[in-house]
Amino acid sequence: MFNIPAVTWTQASPALRDRFLHALDRRDEAAINASARDLTGCVNCLPGETRLLLGLAPGSTYGDAAALIAKAGALAQTGVLKMTAPLA
Repeated sequence: MFNIPAVTWTQASPALRDRFLHALDRRDEAAINASARDLTGCVNCLPGETRLLLGLAPGSTYGDAAALIAKAGALAQTGVLKMTAPLA
């Protein structure tokens, strides 16, 4: 029998969430990617302006933003997505 690991949904610290938001404001892709990795699975709600900036639906979380950034990064690395401008 195989145990399927449960998805761990967590809340991130205010400092981590602020670091992510500041990285978006500065358009610092390295910091955005690092923060996004740390926010994977975070269930804290994303601020409205940030949600709109990233094109996410109402009620989206920092974890949703992290997944979007990870997906965009993966597509850019494979050449499917040509990133001519920063995410933010």
